[in-house]
Amino acid sequence: MQTPPAGVVIVGGGLAGSLLALALRDQGTAVTLIHPPVESGAVSGSATEISYGALPGWPLAPTPLARLAAGASRQWRQLQQRHGDLGWRPQRLQLHGERAVLSVVSRWLPFSQVDTAVLMARLPVLLAAAGVQPRATRVQSLAPAPAGEGWDLSLDDGATFRALCLVLAAGAGCRTLWPMLPERLRSSWAAVLELPAFPAGLGRSAAWLPQRFARVELERRAATLEQLDWVVDPGLVPRGSGALLGQLSLIRPGGALEQPPLPAQSEEQLRSGLASDPWGAAWSRQPGRLRQVPVAFCDGGAPLVGPVPQAQGLWVFSGFSAGFAQVPALAPLLAQRLAAAPESAARAERRLQQLGVWPVGG
Repeated sequence: MQTPPAGVVIVGGGLAGSLLALALRDQGTAVTLIHPPVESGAVSGSATEISYGALPGWPLAPTPLARLAAGASRQWRQLQQRHGDLGWRPQRLQLHGERAVLSVVSRWLPFSQVDTAVLMARLPVLLAAAGVQPRATRVQSLAPAPAGEGWDLSLDDGATFRALCLVLAAGAGCRTLWPMLPERLRSSWAAVLELPAFPAGLGRSAAWLPQRFARVELERRAATLEQLDWVVDPGLVPRGSGALLGQLSLIRPGGALEQPPLPAQSEEQLRSGLASDPWGAAWSRQPGRLRQVPVAFCDGGAPLVGPVPQAQGLWVFSGFSAGFAQVPALAPLLAQRLAAAPESAARAERRLQQLGVWPVGG
């Protein structure tokens, strides 16, 4: 057994884990970030890699959390000023769908995007520069340490690791590690097509998004599903020198992670969903590589940010349905709760409760 590291241990090196690690370093707290090695192939290692990175500059719902998330572009600009290029860019928005007027006015709506190709390339560099201690391995299991002295983690490399304060930010992998997490945290499979170039027929680069995302409605009724269900959202955004096309969301009853869908089947569902859409039909046969990944979401729309009930020293930071808008706002609050002086920590806790993300019983 290794000596427990000082500070906070985070499991998960995607968007949530990385931005929380940076926020904790801003508080002067030591951070160890455990993340799996980079993978290749149809199944990606992190949902961050295939995210659209969309940042609408207006609230998408009449809630305090939605109003906070609408200011995410400002937080991304501040992160870039502090750490260098993270892929944030103002972006032209073009909504498509049945409401013609909305499609026309959308190009004047405030909108920006994080290019996840740039972000994923930059994260290891900026985390190292911030003093975050990385550990590239998988966590096989975790258990409370004897006498309440933190948490023991069994790692893929054969080591056993003890953490005094542990945050689960591993997306869909969180429940695998701790099945007693609140029931509203669920998992789905997401898939996109990675195109080698942005389609020339659409002119200059822009984010082409549906006026309504069917994924959101599917997630809201996840708790009532009696059989597997899936939807396709016909979107297109630039990524690196290419683009991401479409978004397949597949949910099984109970929200269990289980085995990944067959890539060929996912691609057929994704392309058929695009072909059935008036806008997507023109792009449904675009040559591209399928990328699919498990993702976490909460069926009520609000993520889980705070202590895990009846598990002292264990925290959760997961279940984001709009991670690029929500995580930059919530990570500093959780870092403040974990590492700040008592008065500041109490203020952060109250704010997280007001936003509706604090776990019930936490």
